[in-house]
Amino acid sequence: MITTFSNPSAQRLNFGSNREPKKWTSLASGSPTLPFILLALLIGLSLPGCSGGDSPDPLPTLAEVKASDPGTVITTIGFVSVIPDTLTSTTLDSGFALMDNSGGIYVTVDSALGLDLSALKLGRQVQITGTVGSFNGTPSLALENAEDFLSTSSGGFLYFPQSITMDELNTTDTAPERALTIVNNVGNIVEDPGGSGLTIVPVEDGSSNLLGWELNSDDGSGTGLSFLNVSANINADQWSFLNVGQEISITGLLFNDGSGYEIAPRGPYDISISIEDARQVADGEKVLIKGVVGMVPGALNTVGEYGFSLHSDNGEGILISIADAGGFYTDYDGDTQLEFANGATLPFDLSTFHDLADPYPFALNSAVPIALHVEGVMATTVGGDRVVVATPNQVRRIAENLAYPISVTFPTGSVSSSIAGRWVNVSGSLVAPPAAGSPYPGGGNGWRVYADGYRATVNDGTGDLDVLLPYGIITDTDGDLFPEIQDLEQWANPPFPPFPFNIGDSITVFGFLYSNNGTMELIVASEGLLETSPGFNEFFIY
Repeated sequence: MITTFSNPSAQRLNFGSNREPKKWTSLASGSPTLPFILLALLIGLSLPGCSGGDSPDPLPTLAEVKASDPGTVITTIGFVSVIPDTLTSTTLDSGFALMDNSGGIYVTVDSALGLDLSALKLGRQVQITGTVGSFNGTPSLALENAEDFLSTSSGGFLYFPQSITMDELNTTDTAPERALTIVNNVGNIVEDPGGSGLTIVPVEDGSSNLLGWELNSDDGSGTGLSFLNVSANINADQWSFLNVGQEISITGLLFNDGSGYEIAPRGPYDISISIEDARQVADGEKVLIKGVVGMVPGALNTVGEYGFSLHSDNGEGILISIADAGGFYTDYDGDTQLEFANGATLPFDLSTFHDLADPYPFALNSAVPIALHVEGVMATTVGGDRVVVATPNQVRRIAENLAYPISVTFPTGSVSSSIAGRWVNVSGSLVAPPAAGSPYPGGGNGWRVYADGYRATVNDGTGDLDVLLPYGIITDTDGDLFPEIQDLEQWANPPFPPFPFNIGDSITVFGFLYSNNGTMELIVASEGLLETSPGFNEFFIY
């Protein structure tokens, strides 16, 4: 049986709206079952136990569960899309959400039961037996006993968020299959339409305990609500960028709070502003950004920089600075381990992260970009470039379909600080390299040796541009424990064209523009992004 429960203290109070108490109610009628197909990301090598072909009598889908009569005890299977206790500020329970290809469902768990739900990590497959009911008018499943759920121990399946307009959010009642799925909206923050005059509205319970913040945004189709739960480890008071007019990307559970539908982020990693906008935020202020890795982690490790460059698909980018060799890298489920369905694990450390992010030698196999969310603090370098100093353990892989950055061709003489951070390519001839550093051992007058790598200067007839080939991108192929230009595949394996080594040789370089103490230079981002002559693209991801 499902219990009817109403608690006046559960009411979310704010300064500009009147929200209803959270209630458990019986489900009056089943919702129609409609197909809801989601893009997904497979973490493991295989996934045993999925319904479909594994059993002659498959378990009901989540859509079928939602259409079942209230009070029905039913067993189903799905993948964790929201971990337990994330939405406690709103739900007052320890519940979580599941998804499959038919849609999503919220699983209610009374906190007083004290169930150990620690195994329910993001993306894990869960078989669960519960009682069909309703939570704020949306079908739910009540879990009441520890023996009624079984979770896979490793691997998993992550659903990409589906884009939703604010008009669609506000009319979810007409498309109930969208409810309780993971969605994403990009819009501009607007002032509280409730008349409080606030940009983000703090919401309290009846005892003045902060539950979270309401944030309204407009994407052109209308204005919609997101609720930032304190229980999701969100502290919106620390984010100065939450201003009227700011474009913001919000991912989360499409949830009915009792007064209407809202997007409920699962953590700071579900909230971001553009890299371009982050560059305008003042030093010392926190930012949340997402993108794909360009310059690989640890490329500059010989000078104490273990970070990487992060880029949006339009080519804008920024250095994510990490000064700890231990790394701050977190996997999809929030830990520091890469888990596979066959039980294997890898540490998500600097070495593993570097190998995952470097498209070489996977360039010819359509390597998947490494999509990350970064929480950090803005800073300005001596040379005037902007960087994000990563917050410990807040560099997180995310399940989003982000593309490699567009590479723009620039004349070598037109590169300036105004395009710092961009992902670009240049072609030209090697000219006399920077005078500092030391000569390359054994000859080769087109490169000089520095603490962070090898430098050359390229000129296409419009002006000089320095190029840095970092030690941290070179694989030690000859085993002498030192990364050398001769270790590069182009050098070591004819019939590749000879590597551009001397003044006058032609070269084309893809990489990340960075202001090094005021001097703009192009940092070769990985072994796969250096070609030996214009048009030679043996190692490219494009």
